[in-house]
Amino acid sequence: PETPDCPPETPDCPPETPDCPPETPDCPPETPDCPPETPDCPTETPVNREMRDSPTAPQTDRADQEVEDPTAGRSPTDQMADVHQTRSQIWKVGLIILCLSVTLSYPLVTFRSNSTEVRCLPPPDLSTCPLHTANETVTPVKGSMHLMVSAYQDHRKGGATRIVAMVNRDRPMSLYCVLCCSGHAPQVVPAAVVTHSVHYGYPYVAADILCREGLGCNATHVTLSTSLYSQDALNRPFLSIQNRKRREEDFPFYLTVCMSSMFGDYNNVQQFVQTMEFYKLLGVRRVVLYLTSCGPDLEKVLKHYAEEGTLEVIGWPINHFLKPSTGWEAQELEGDIHLNGQLTIMNECIYRNMYRSRYVLLADVDQLLVPVSHSSLLPLMEDLQGQHPDAAVFLMETHLFPATAGTATPDHSAQRRAPGVDLLDYIYREPVLEDAFRSYKMVVNPRLVLQTAMFEVTQNYGDTVRVPSDVCKIMQVKKAQRESWTNEQLVLDRSLWEFGDDLVPTVDEVLQKLGIQTSPWEWETLVG
Repeated sequence: PETPDCPPETPDCPPETPDCPPETPDCPPETPDCPPETPDCPTETPVNREMRDSPTAPQTDRADQEVEDPTAGRSPTDQMADVHQTRSQIWKVGLIILCLSVTLSYPLVTFRSNSTEVRCLPPPDLSTCPLHTANETVTPVKGSMHLMVSAYQDHRKGGATRIVAMVNRDRPMSLYCVLCCSGHAPQVVPAAVVTHSVHYGYPYVAADILCREGLGCNATHVTLSTSLYSQDALNRPFLSIQNRKRREEDFPFYLTVCMSSMFGDYNNVQQFVQTMEFYKLLGVRRVVLYLTSCGPDLEKVLKHYAEEGTLEVIGWPINHFLKPSTGWEAQELEGDIHLNGQLTIMNECIYRNMYRSRYVLLADVDQLLVPVSHSSLLPLMEDLQGQHPDAAVFLMETHLFPATAGTATPDHSAQRRAPGVDLLDYIYREPVLEDAFRSYKMVVNPRLVLQTAMFEVTQNYGDTVRVPSDVCKIMQVKKAQRESWTNEQLVLDRSLWEFGDDLVPTVDEVLQKLGIQTSPWEWETLVG
């Protein structure tokens, strides 16, 4: 008690210790987690795994060793010095525990003006969060090379917020979610970044960024920060969190078609109108298209179907932020991301339609799902689901109809007025070879899918079923995989002709209405 180094009234915090003055034993209010000058608890190490590797760990071990036998072979003066040294070290350990307990007492930092919890940012007026909302589909994350796309509440993951994103694999970094809470002050939480396994060698890859909000938050908007202590986090563009209401039945749409992105001077009017009118014949009432750019004639077509309510056009300005590749392998093509970000688009469309549609078809712009054993998609899917009640993914095999193969009639192209490919013109498809790679597109239950790749779903809850080609198939007209095919080697396939009598008049009506085609096509001449 008479030792001047530690008066009885402040035994836990010696006055000469600069790390924690007696009048503020817990920590100065302006540095809530730990004073910057304290080397034992840096503000950059708020989690346990970092503390285990920090310089404080060996000090704790040495203190334990000294406490075991502090008086062995020591003079009284040295023993007293050791006692004070031990007390100082114990106090430092206590300070570390205090810092950790504040940081780890809950996996978030809460911004509340009337709270005793740590506050790292000035508390905003509750009505001002978010200050800014993102007005484009692609939003850069400030201070990083990553891009946000959209945010959805995932009720399958305990209500976590899932941000669909594109991240640079070569520049990994910690991210933090800043959440606007309904009726409460904003929160910041560590983000879990999950990159998809398929990237085809490009530096940018599709990713899911998961944010787990605190109790009572009920987040409405979210953005990303590169620091837990960012002073401008609330001034960044926020994404609106969609899918906040869960739905398991009574969906607005039975099946939604998610098309891949359209870019360049794509002006394949004839095929696009045929595709839209064909899906309408099959009972589809909603098609989603991600648009970067297109030709002038097709722009009129897109506007027509958008005004009709059948087509939802999502702007996809990826070229403003990245150099997208227009093909496949990174070794062959320059670019930052595979095929205009198609993997991100496919995953985004699944979450966008999770509670809007019972099923989602993932297909390219130039691909068409053709039923063979059914006249529409509703009885087709009801039969498939009835045969496979636990299925979440139905794989439909893609069949290539070579663009270089002979057409139905030699003079048919002269009858067509609209630019582009006429699907009814192609009736020869490549045979499926035993050792050849088989490509698929999918019809999925979006509520049972977590991640998808181009030709398969990579993470889902249910079973995956391969649908036989005599039930339905994906038709795609493109350059032949083998230039030496002859018509005799190809397979005659007129599956689409079964719908020709209904399809041709509706296509002609749209093309003439838009002033793209001046006269109807004589379908009867072709089919004889």
